[in-house]
Amino acid sequence: MKKRLAAICLTAAMALGLFAPASFASDFETEKSDKTTSSDADELNIIVWEGFWSEEMFQDFTDETGIKINISYIANTDEIMTKLIAGGASYDLVDLESGYVQPFIENGLLQKVDHSVTTNEKYIDPVFYKGAPGDEDMEYIVPDLGSLFTTVVYNTETCPIEIKSLKDLADPALKDQVALVDSTISLYGGALRALGYPADSVDPDQMQEAQDLLLQIKPNVKAFVGESAVPQLESGEVSVAYCWDYTTLCADSKDNWDKFDFVNLEGGCEDAPQFWTIPASSEHPDAAMQLINFILRPEELAKCYLEYGQVPLETKEALDPYLPESYWDNPSIEGMKTLAADSWRAPVSTEQIDLMDQFYTELKS
Repeated sequence: MKKRLAAICLTAAMALGLFAPASFASDFETEKSDKTTSSDADELNIIVWEGFWSEEMFQDFTDETGIKINISYIANTDEIMTKLIAGGASYDLVDLESGYVQPFIENGLLQKVDHSVTTNEKYIDPVFYKGAPGDEDMEYIVPDLGSLFTTVVYNTETCPIEIKSLKDLADPALKDQVALVDSTISLYGGALRALGYPADSVDPDQMQEAQDLLLQIKPNVKAFVGESAVPQLESGEVSVAYCWDYTTLCADSKDNWDKFDFVNLEGGCEDAPQFWTIPASSEHPDAAMQLINFILRPEELAKCYLEYGQVPLETKEALDPYLPESYWDNPSIEGMKTLAADSWRAPVSTEQIDLMDQFYTELKS
């Protein structure tokens, strides 16, 4: 989720007309099957985030349809941009961050999905069944994961103050005890909302106020973290982190259930869901839709949850036959849902990125 660099790559690619299909190295290839399918596709090339999807699930799809799945795993949005810009292989399905849906649509990089095919959307929890900025009606997207919320996570044993707002991270009592995600949209969007402004504001005066708040917090910052603050939190290096890691902490160990908690921040928390999207260059959109619907089968999604311990996208009623009852004891499952009502989603905007970059160097220097 390194949104700053990926946004720059996106802007450059659009300006130069570089969006050709990407080259990739397959991390997982299934054997050919004699089974028939309604699609003429022999294989699908897909991009997914590492640490969320079960290879057994993709193997099940191949066994049922005969379509081989070539997976390119990525750990941040920069890698998606690199693969799409590089040229080479044509991708058929991309696991895309919500903030990138709008610019991708505006630049003709996605094709519409056919929701009459993805009938298993009926199992999605209503809390998570909503669109992205720029595609609120989900013409181009299908939800694929329960939301990851960027909020304050703290050690209940060592955090010295009560935290209600991002502003509280400037309290001198937290000196050298804070970790911040190294994501401009998360940082400045969160600061803007804490100040009562829209997360996607492009008002220079409002952005300056957000910068002032972050500079007040900076003396307390022990580390800026790229992908995860879990190591810093679990080791005790920091007692507080502004991050999206509460779910991961709870999945790591039951010991973390009481040791860590999260804050429903004043001004709301960043809601950063993922969506299935079909690139405009895909040569097999029908098969891609077939794969989306297969993944949304509760028995298949459950394999991902058993492997990685996520907040489920689908309802407990749908998943109960395939998950142990103890799975639902994880406090992050219901906890994250409480953040949804007052959450915010901000699209990647060239104008806002340019504005944030004017302050970013100063903040990190």
